[in-house]
Amino acid sequence: MLKPQLNNLSHHHRLAPALLTQGKKNLIPGNGVVDNIGSPSSFLSLNTLAFPTKPTHKCFCYTSHTRNSISQIKAGFGDSSTASVTQTISLKAVITVQMTVGGVLSNLTVARAFDDIGDLLGKSLLLELVAAEVDPKTGLPKATIVDYAHRSGKKADELVYLAEFEVPEDFGSIGAIGAIMIENEHRKEMFVESVVIKGLSIDPIIVSCVICLPSETPSGLKQLREQELAILRGDGAADKPREKTDRIYDYDVYNDLGDPDKDPELSRPVLGSKDYPYPRRCKTGRPRSKSDPLSESRSGDVYVPRDEAFSEVKDMSFNAKTVYSLLHAVIPYIETSVIDKDLGFPYFTAIESLFNEGVNLPSLDNNGFLGNILPRLFKAFEDAQNNVLLFDTPEMIDRDKFGWMRDEEFCRQTLAGLNPLSISLVTEWPLKSKLDPEVYGPPESAITKDMILKEIKGFCTLEETIEDKKLFILDYHDIFLPYVHKVRDQKKFRTTLYGSRTLMFLMPSGTLRPLAIELVRPPGNGKPQWKRVFTPCWEATGAWLWKLAKIHVLAHDGGYHQLVSHWLRTHCCTEPYIIATNRQLSKMHPIHNLLHPHFRYTMEINALARESLINAGGIIETCFSPGKYSIELSSIAYGQQWRFDHEALPADLIARGMAVEDPDSPHGLKLTIEDYPYANDGLVLWDIIKDWVTNYVNHYYPEENLVESDSELQAWWTEIRTQGHADKKDEPWWPILKTPKDLIGILTTIIWVASGHHAAVNFGQYDFAGYIPNRPTIARVKIPCEDPTDDEWEVFKRRPEDELLSAFPSQVQASQVMAVLDVLSNHSVDEEYIGETCEPAFEVNPEIKAAYEIFSGRLKELEGIIDGRNADESRKNRNGVGVVPYNLLKPFSEPGVTSMGVPNSISI
Repeated sequence: MLKPQLNNLSHHHRLAPALLTQGKKNLIPGNGVVDNIGSPSSFLSLNTLAFPTKPTHKCFCYTSHTRNSISQIKAGFGDSSTASVTQTISLKAVITVQMTVGGVLSNLTVARAFDDIGDLLGKSLLLELVAAEVDPKTGLPKATIVDYAHRSGKKADELVYLAEFEVPEDFGSIGAIGAIMIENEHRKEMFVESVVIKGLSIDPIIVSCVICLPSETPSGLKQLREQELAILRGDGAADKPREKTDRIYDYDVYNDLGDPDKDPELSRPVLGSKDYPYPRRCKTGRPRSKSDPLSESRSGDVYVPRDEAFSEVKDMSFNAKTVYSLLHAVIPYIETSVIDKDLGFPYFTAIESLFNEGVNLPSLDNNGFLGNILPRLFKAFEDAQNNVLLFDTPEMIDRDKFGWMRDEEFCRQTLAGLNPLSISLVTEWPLKSKLDPEVYGPPESAITKDMILKEIKGFCTLEETIEDKKLFILDYHDIFLPYVHKVRDQKKFRTTLYGSRTLMFLMPSGTLRPLAIELVRPPGNGKPQWKRVFTPCWEATGAWLWKLAKIHVLAHDGGYHQLVSHWLRTHCCTEPYIIATNRQLSKMHPIHNLLHPHFRYTMEINALARESLINAGGIIETCFSPGKYSIELSSIAYGQQWRFDHEALPADLIARGMAVEDPDSPHGLKLTIEDYPYANDGLVLWDIIKDWVTNYVNHYYPEENLVESDSELQAWWTEIRTQGHADKKDEPWWPILKTPKDLIGILTTIIWVASGHHAAVNFGQYDFAGYIPNRPTIARVKIPCEDPTDDEWEVFKRRPEDELLSAFPSQVQASQVMAVLDVLSNHSVDEEYIGETCEPAFEVNPEIKAAYEIFSGRLKELEGIIDGRNADESRKNRNGVGVVPYNLLKPFSEPGVTSMGVPNSISI
C-alpha cells in the first residue's frame, strides 16, 4: 500500500474541485501529450485535480479560510475612500508544487524542455479566483479573476509558483473567495503541495477544504459542485474504452473474467444476472469479445478512474508493481521450473525444504530487480548461479511443527484462524439439506444421534447439547454439493469436491472438540448418492481416514474463505460503495470525507485481481478445488447468503447463532462461545468505529430531518442498492435511510468491512496457510473409501502417507500459492492504519478533530487489551503451548508479514 498523491483526472471538459491542504499533494497533469508515466499516481485525502490534456481543462480548489479570513478580506475591501472609483485589494497566491516520478521536470525530455520554457515565460499555471456567492443583482456567478503563476523559486524537490491578483471590491465585499481554479499548462503532471493566499491587510490564508451539506453550499459554488458530480458520472461522455487519464465512475457486470477469444475453454459466464447475481464493478468501456458478445474483451491494462490508481512516488517500497511482478514474472517461471505440473510432494520433508532450500528458478532474469521488490521471497546467495525462491517459515509452524495435525488446533482455527466467519450454532436436529432430493438424493445427514452420543458420552444428551448451545457446525454441504460433478469433470485439472458438514462440541474448557465429518457425493454419472461419516478413531484405518477427511474440510474452508469471506464480502462488495460515493457525494460532502480513507486503492487492487487472480486460468482457478467454477461459486454464495444488514459484525454473529442480544453484556451481546478471539476483539473495534461515526454524523446532522432531505446522500444510498447491488435491489432487508441513527449503522458497516473484516481474513494468510498441510487450497484426490478398487485400497493400506501427500496441492500449486499469500499478507512501510493519521478534512474542524483524537486513543487502548487477552492463560483459544496469539485485529503493525494491523482500506 502506498501513500497516495492527489489526482483526479479526466479527458473531457470538467470543473473538478480540488481541496488543497498543507502537506497534501494535488496532482495536476499537463495539457500536452501525455508521456508514458508508468503506473498512475493516486491521491491522498480529498484533494482532487484535473488532467487537462486540452488547454481548457482546469482544477478547482474550494477554499475554506482560517483565522477569520473572511472578515479580514471584507475589512480590506471596506477601506475604499471613494465610491466612484473601483477599489481593489492586492492578493498573492503562493503555490508549492512537488516534482513527481515520471512527471514534471523529472527527466530530460522534449516535454521537459517545453515546460522549462513555459516556466521562463511565466506561462505555467493559470489561476482563477471564483467568488463564493453569485452576483446579488443578476443571480449569476461573478466573473473570475485570472492570473498566470510564474515560477519564483525551488527547494529540494519542490517548486514554488507565484500569482498576483487585483481583487475588485464588488468581488469580495459580498463574500470571500469560494474556489481557486488551476489550469496546468505544463505537458506533464505535477503535484500541488499547498496554496497560500497573502495580502497586505490579512494574515496568510492556507487554502483548505470546505465541508458542507448540499443545502449549505455557497451560491457561487453550487454549479461547480453539480458539474463535478456530472463529470465523475461520465454524463455526456462517449461510450468508448476508458483511458488512464479518465475520471469516470460507472457500473458494469463481471463479464471480463473469461477470455473466449484466446481459448473457448476460457469462456466464463457473466456474473451480475438472474442466474448469477453479483455486485457490480467499474465499467472499463472495452469492446465485447469476438467469440462471445456477452463478454468483454481483455487487454493488458484494466481501467480504474485516475483518482483510484496506486501512486509511483520516490522512495515507495511497495506498490502495485510488487503484485504485478509476482503474477507476471514469478508465477509463470514457477510453472516452467517443474517439468510435471501435477507432481506432488514425495514426502513431508520436501514441503519443509521450501523454507530451507527454496525453489530454483534458473530461467528467471532480473534477479536484482526482483530481489529488491520481493526481498522476502528472493534471497541472495553469493555462490548461487540460479534465482532462489525461498520462503520464510510461517509463524504457526515455527511455534508448533505438528500443530496442523492436532484436532484441537483444527477446531481452534475456526474461532481464531484465517476464516472465523463460517462456524455457526446447530439449532435443529436432525441435520437436513434444503436441496432438491430428486436431483441430489436423500436430504438427511448420515450423522446420527448415536454417533454424537458416542463422542460426547458422559457430558450430556444430544438434546441438552443443542439446548445448552454446545453443538457447532462448519456447513459446506448445500453450497458445494451442486458443483461436485462439475468440478470433478474438469479436464486437465486434477481435483475433487464433496459437500461437507463438520460438527464440533464446546468443552467445559471453552475449546472445541471435533465430533464428526460427513462427506457427500450426489448421484450422477451412473452412480448413486454416496455419503460417509468420519469420526476421531483409535484404530489405524479409521485414524487415517479421519486425517484425510480433515484435509478435505480444510480445502473446503480454504476455498470458501478466499472466494466468499475474503474476495466477495470485502473486495467485491465494497467496489459499488466506492463508485456510488464518487458519483453521488461531492468532495465537499461530509460523508465523502468520512468514507474516503476507507476506499483508497481498493478499485486498483480489484482490477489487478480481475486481471491475474480471479480471471479464467488465474491463480484462484488453478490452485483451488473448484477450479474454473471458483468465482461462479462466489456468485452462488452472494445470491444465497449475502445481506448488507448481516455484514455488520453484531448482526453476523447473531445470524450465525454465535451471539444473542443482551443489554447487560459488553457491546450489548452475549457470545455463545465466550473465548471467541475474532468476536472478542472485533466487537471492541466495532464499538470504537461506531462511536467515531456517531460523533461525526451527529455533528453534521444535528437534526433528524437533515438526513432525509440530503439529496446527495439519498441518491448515494439509492444507487448502492439499485445499481451497485442491482441483483438484490428488491430485498426487504436493506436498511432504510431516514435518520442519523440509520446513517450511523450503514456507515459503520461499510467502514468495518473495509477495515476490521478485511484485516481479519487477509493479513494472517501467510502465517496460517503458508504451510500447505495446515490449510491446503485444494484436495486433489477423492478419499480412499469412496468406491475404491481392490488395488486402490491395498495401496492405501500399504502407504497411507502417500494418499495424504497426493491430496495436497502439487509442488507448482503450493509454490504459487505461498508466493501470492506472502505478498498479500505484507504491510508496506507506509501503510495507513485505522485511526493513525487525522485527515486534513478532520483537522480543520475542532469538534471533529477532538472526536478523531478520542477515536485514535481508543484504538491505541485496544492494542493493550489484545495483548492482555493473549497473555491470559484462561483463554485457551489464544494462549497455550505452541498457540499463535490472536493479533489480527490489533490496529497497528510494523512493516512486513506480521499477522496484525488494521489498515483503513482494502488496499491489498
